Amino acid sequence: MNNDDSGRSDAPAPVAGSRRWFVGRLTLLAFSLPAASALLAACGGGSSSPPTGTTVSSSSSSPSSQPSSSGTPSGTSAAAATTTVKPKTGGTLTVAIASDIIGTDPQGASAGIDRSIYTALYNGLVAPAANLGIVPDLAAKWETPDPQTYVFTLQPNVKFHDGTACDATAVKFNFDWILDPKNASARASEIADLQSVTVVDPQTVKFSLKDVFAPFLSIISDRAGYILSPDARNKYGKDLTHHPVGTGPFQFVEWVKSDHLTLKKFDGYWQSGLPYLDQIIYRPITDSSVALTNLKTNTINFLDNINPSDIASIKSDSSLVYWEGLGVGYTGLWLNTATGPLANQSLRLALSLAIDREALLKVAYFGVGQIAAGPIPPSSWAYDASYPVVKQDLTKAKQALATGEKPNGFTMTLKTDTTPQGSKICQLIQEQIKPVGIDATIQTLDFGALLNAGSAGDFDAMSLGWSGRVDPDGNIQPIFQVGGTFNYGKYKNTTVEQLIGQERTTSDQASRIKIFQQLQSTINDDVAYIFTYFAPTIYASTPAVKGFKVTADGLMRFKETWLQS
Repeated sequence: MNNDDSGRSDAPAPVAGSRRWFVGRLTLLAFSLPAASALLAACGGGSSSPPTGTTVSSSSSSPSSQPSSSGTPSGTSAAAATTTVKPKTGGTLTVAIASDIIGTDPQGASAGIDRSIYTALYNGLVAPAANLGIVPDLAAKWETPDPQTYVFTLQPNVKFHDGTACDATAVKFNFDWILDPKNASARASEIADLQSVTVVDPQTVKFSLKDVFAPFLSIISDRAGYILSPDARNKYGKDLTHHPVGTGPFQFVEWVKSDHLTLKKFDGYWQSGLPYLDQIIYRPITDSSVALTNLKTNTINFLDNINPSDIASIKSDSSLVYWEGLGVGYTGLWLNTATGPLANQSLRLALSLAIDREALLKVAYFGVGQIAAGPIPPSSWAYDASYPVVKQDLTKAKQALATGEKPNGFTMTLKTDTTPQGSKICQLIQEQIKPVGIDATIQTLDFGALLNAGSAGDFDAMSLGWSGRVDPDGNIQPIFQVGGTFNYGKYKNTTVEQLIGQERTTSDQASRIKIFQQLQSTINDDVAYIFTYFAPTIYASTPAVKGFKVTADGLMRFKETWLQS
């Protein structure tokens, strides 16, 4: 699963096969190199920051169309799903998600499963485009008079769900709140390079950075940049997660834990004519087989939890629509590098070398997806196709055990979530590492408890993914930098610290690519995390679901989705 901020998408994500992975949504094995080249060409630059003096507006940077290799429905129902028809208003979309959400406050919660809920409730100043670029959202345009200054002009007359104005003062409030240490926001480290936010006038807000900060726009296109109602924050405080108030196309109705979350259409939404749906109901269904049965019987309309073993049957079923697309995350094993047996780099290496990633791909993922060689997936402009994956080598694994002064092996715990797929993956790994003397005890926890164990450092290894970010900095800094919000393994490496600082203060994309390649090599050599799998972004729906688009960041967005009766 992805944490999201490891799910599809910010904390660690659930194990593969579950859409909540930390893993984000990853690229398909079928995504060919020519297709990848086309996507990279469409992306243009990989740096979030436009050249100094540039003005970006909604008219000059509208989202590009989705690449043909990504985001399209397939199977026998594809033609019906893509027919151009005037959208119909009304109706309730019922969505099955792989676990209950952790919370609705993007400035506090950390689970990947929550991120698709945020897209319905909130807007940021900017948003990710289909091609991984950045486009205007609450900001109608922005200017960069110098590399450390961003001036945003806001969309006019935007209201929060509580009727209060979303103006420059509200924007400043949100960023100031995140940066205030007493609030202990999970987003604080993400925008630590922000020096100040200044209200120029009610519709204009200026951001001053401490230094050049290349991933700035990509970071605020996600949870760190979602704008919440200051009145709601002040009124509800820590209980805001049960009373979320944003500017998004849908507003909160109720959350019955472990049963459903209901949102309704926000009639005052600032984008005229949207959304089309009256209501969205998210239902946590942890068993993917049960979820698929619910889809086939029309109990739900949309499925965000597909077991790879079911993909072939879904694609061949004329009563269903299969959706697939690119992703930006990864999955594997989170390692505790501070305490326990895996604090020893040689023992981490032995564990990594004992794992058969090819067998995992074949048996656990039914050949769908691709083996991960590091934290940067093929969808990214910084991806290095020449970087080798780790091959199983039991002889070298035993040599590493001897170097780590554990020639006969060692015992460890391997924690995972409660999904059948999570257990399957861990059982496979457990059997693979036995021959070299590594004895793993599997412990299953519900996803919230798994994240808590990670945060507390209460683990040796966890089967947990990362949902991924548009800029590759977001796949590395939060997890591998000292002080990173999700550095659960307490990883520390001076070279990694220096390289992260360099890539963040370098505007040139070519230079950043070289730095990211160095980062990937250093992290892998140190075995800070065991990368195993890049998963596809996959969904299934009934043919009635229209207007949905798979986005590269792996999040569900239903603003333009509608139901055909």
